[in-house]
Amino acid sequence: VLQGTAAASDKATLIRDQLGDYVLPRLASLDAPLLAVVGGSTGAGKSTLVSSLVRRHVARASAIRPTTRRPLLLHAPTDAAPRELELRACEGLPEGLAIVDAPDVDSVVEDNRDLAATLLAGADLWIFVTTAARYADAVPWEHLRAAAERHITAAIVLDRVPQGAQIEVEADLRRRLAQAHLAEAPVFTIPETALDNDG
Repeated sequence: VLQGTAAASDKATLIRDQLGDYVLPRLASLDAPLLAVVGGSTGAGKSTLVSSLVRRHVARASAIRPTTRRPLLLHAPTDAAPRELELRACEGLPEGLAIVDAPDVDSVVEDNRDLAATLLAGADLWIFVTTAARYADAVPWEHLRAAAERHITAAIVLDRVPQGAQIEVEADLRRRLAQAHLAEAPVFTIPETALDNDG
């Protein structure tokens, strides 16, 4: 085996997947909405964040794992939507933007993990949701490093941060992001907060 063969093979697979999952589908539908995929670890608050972004209860949050068994794609009522996901028109979204509530990247269900990886590969924007207790977990960082390699724009939502821990936890998270070549990714920190009646 020639030196560098394995690395070249990995690079070829990455390029093939990026072409198939993102570049070619985007070229075929240039007028498709910008796709923001909300992904992250089990129980990080992805569904709660999606409902909060559109200011209405649209995604089920639960203590049962995995909660998100079928990805939910929210789109403006005037935008056409793809057929592969559970689709729901949402007046809380502007035209040209679609949000996917993805399964857990570290789900106990292998199909969910695979689907989460596929959705992230096809994203225009990855909104990575994590918690103060789980931000250093290994599996999500594999996906974050892959996002950096593919030049996927990522934004980080760090939630459930205990009072008094924000500066320390956010600084460590930003250090890890810089090491993963994601120093430019914005970090939105949300303190530990009680949910209202709408979740």
